[in-house]
Amino acid sequence: MTESTIQVKSNLFLTARERGKIVARRAGHNIWVNLGREYLASLICYTSVPALPATEPVVPEEDRRIRYMGFGIGGTRQLNLSIANSAPMSTMYPGTNAQTDTDPTVTVLERPVRFSSVGSPIGPPYASTDVWLGQLTAPVTHNTATSSTFTRLLLSTEISYGTMTTVPISEVALFLHSDNATYINTPNNTFLAYDTFDTLLKTAAIEIETDWTISF
Repeated sequence: MTESTIQVKSNLFLTARERGKIVARRAGHNIWVNLGREYLASLICYTSVPALPATEPVVPEEDRRIRYMGFGIGGTRQLNLSIANSAPMSTMYPGTNAQTDTDPTVTVLERPVRFSSVGSPIGPPYASTDVWLGQLTAPVTHNTATSSTFTRLLLSTEISYGTMTTVPISEVALFLHSDNATYINTPNNTFLAYDTFDTLLKTAAIEIETDWTISF
């Protein structure tokens, strides 16, 4: 009898474009962190089922799905520390660059950045209306029967705005849906999967498409 191992494999592709022309690409194999593995283990379970022959109601242990993507300037592959550690980045998004994409115990983006904020960017403390997570395109793409590709396009007006004209993004993560109305306005939500990559400079002239494929 041979042992069968189910593996979660991730492939990440980021493409930066300026006026439609590709100016930079990044590719990587990111990690499905421990919290993500716990999520998958719960996703296939019920917490209660009716007595037979009834078929309803059944209560799933976990019924949330992947809905958001978040970005940051943290991680050990941040190549533009002169920008990341100078104002306004050092003021808006303070922190260190120690996290790797090989440690499954990481739980939050090290230095998350906002997609948008109302008025002049401030922080910390941050405004309650700031948006830290971007919703993914739906439906997802299934290039094979055992894979799902999640896509998010960072618009020119997102992340780089106001005084933050150049944002050196270097980390990205996938997040679950939440029924909490203020979930996307919270900077330190826990994630399922994580990656760091060589810095991409996000400016108002740049749009970045991220395609994240999960395979089994």
